[in-house]
Amino acid sequence: MDIATGHLNKLTITEEAPASRYRRDIDGLRAIAVASVVLFHTGLASVGGGFVGVDVFFVISGFLIGGIVHREICSRAFSFAEFYARRARRILPALIAVAAATLAFGLVLLGPDEMRRLSASMAAALTGVSNVWFWATAGYFSPDARGEPFLMTWSLGIEEQFYLFLPPLLLLLNRIGGRVTLPVIAAITLLSLALSVVFTTSFPGEAFYLLPTRAWELGIGVLLALALAPAAGARPIPRVAQEWLGAAGLAAVAAAIILFDHRLPYPGMAALLPTLGAAALIMAEQSVVNRRLLAATPLVWIGLISYSWYLWHWPLLAFVRICAAGSPSITLMTGVALFSLVPAWLSWHFVERPFRHAGRHVTAARQLGRYGAAMAAGVAALLLIYVSHGLAVRLDPAAIAIEKTLDDSRGGACLAPYGADRPNLSSTCVTPDGRPRLALLGDSHAAALGEALRADAARHGLGFAQLTKSSCPPLLGASRAMPNHPGHVRECTRYNQAAIETVAQDPLVRTVVLSGFWQVPFGASAVAAGDAYVKAGGKVSGRSSEDELRLALARTIRRLMAAGKRVVVLSDVPYLRFNPARHAMAPFLPARRAAEALLSPDFQPIGGQIDRQFVEPTDDTGARVVQQAVGDVRGATFVSLSQILCTPSLCRFAEGTTPFYIDPEHLSRPGADHVVAALAGELWP
Repeated sequence: MDIATGHLNKLTITEEAPASRYRRDIDGLRAIAVASVVLFHTGLASVGGGFVGVDVFFVISGFLIGGIVHREICSRAFSFAEFYARRARRILPALIAVAAATLAFGLVLLGPDEMRRLSASMAAALTGVSNVWFWATAGYFSPDARGEPFLMTWSLGIEEQFYLFLPPLLLLLNRIGGRVTLPVIAAITLLSLALSVVFTTSFPGEAFYLLPTRAWELGIGVLLALALAPAAGARPIPRVAQEWLGAAGLAAVAAAIILFDHRLPYPGMAALLPTLGAAALIMAEQSVVNRRLLAATPLVWIGLISYSWYLWHWPLLAFVRICAAGSPSITLMTGVALFSLVPAWLSWHFVERPFRHAGRHVTAARQLGRYGAAMAAGVAALLLIYVSHGLAVRLDPAAIAIEKTLDDSRGGACLAPYGADRPNLSSTCVTPDGRPRLALLGDSHAAALGEALRADAARHGLGFAQLTKSSCPPLLGASRAMPNHPGHVRECTRYNQAAIETVAQDPLVRTVVLSGFWQVPFGASAVAAGDAYVKAGGKVSGRSSEDELRLALARTIRRLMAAGKRVVVLSDVPYLRFNPARHAMAPFLPARRAAEALLSPDFQPIGGQIDRQFVEPTDDTGARVVQQAVGDVRGATFVSLSQILCTPSLCRFAEGTTPFYIDPEHLSRPGADHVVAALAGELWP
């Protein structure tokens, strides 16, 4: 997971409860938070930790909304209907407006599968569960998160779920006795923090997306509101102390924005820096930092439109990424992000403000009924889009056929997922009859070849065995370490030991094909994230990542050859600097084709081939090390898949309009068929 987005909730105290006091400095703090998130999404390295702006907003939201609920409960003025009507007025109008605009863009820019996924994520957002949706659908072959136009709503789900539980809890604690409220909320906050720390290490996806591991951030704000409430009898914070709090809080938030990056396990303990920094700034209302910096007019203006800015900037950036061939420049993305201030201001002025004040003479129950009906209608329309396969009637049937080919090429029962440590030996993956077999071992890149190899083996009268696992190259004595997937080293080690021994001891297996994404731990982003080839079980060996791969691969080949197997080792297919599956939809969508030409003028395919500038170097470190390892073992065969797909100047990525890849790195079934046909001389000598 290389992205952190969030719902930037513009809720000033006066907007939620007119009798409460408005604080300009909190809008200024919102401005810093939203600007850091938006600039982070453009790719600016100087704000590598800009995602912490979401955490700052969680604290602000907990402070403001928690304080309002607590005051109304203490004054016996709290009403569930009034509370949720205010929430609906504040959140839904702008969200619905952005959803409608995004849907309109989607109809002219997205293919059926993309449109179907967008409609599902929008329905999840309108029903307050988008965080659960994105967590549940973040599979190995799920689309790049940066191309999800409604991803920003995940934290809206966090907040809305939090506010389903907070008012009833505060009411219950108030009836038990006001004195227990603060310690109980503190205990729940600490428990959530503990869960966050544990899950960030062991289950990072759950820690990032789900309420139990995020509630503590809003809880900090609630605790602050309870502690500073007049009923709590808190003394005013001395001015000198506020000056220190303001300076320290600003320094903490700034440090997190500047020093953090996507490699940091998050949220966990690391999120304490920006959240406590935000809490300190909220407490330091009279400090110079708050009065002179945060309360400055430009920051307050940005803070006022921060919710709309956040909602608008992300879909626009996502559509640029979807339409561009390759990665858009940071300059372009920054320009788009700044341009999104225009629809953000329009949304704030013509949607947020009018609806916030609308319906004041209508009962809360009736307002909730109206918003409920609007949401139900919206969800029904989105479900209609979903069941109609993204309004597939918009496109030529050939586009539907292409998407079906791509869908059929993803995953499969014989690719063991993260968490699995044993191969699937069922008849689905291992031919059950007594014919001699061809066996395929490797990771998802090997699995992409599986069905094509199975069909080719059948044409030669042979059975087939596929034993593959995600991100697990076929190595004995070494594995791929992935900090974003704790425990993967041990899983992969156990899987390979079982899979390789199963094949070695199977007398029916005559030829073994080894394939993998050998290069990935040597890529710059992977190295930065801590990926590497390491000794089995993750033990420190003192060897370099290159040496671990070379020695382990040679060890694997020797083990299989000692068992009488013929071993063919494949270097990987070219890694593309664009997404061919996305490009495949451009010929069927005129607006998308025009956008691609505008955003990527140098991208000019010729008969399904593209200039090598759009391909990662095919003579990469992984290919070189694998060839060395094969050369160390007499009798093993090495085949370069890059040489099958590339000439010195061009690389093939499609045949006509049919893509050979499902993403920048995995072959589609047609691509695998093309490669396997060229391999025939090596597989069947």
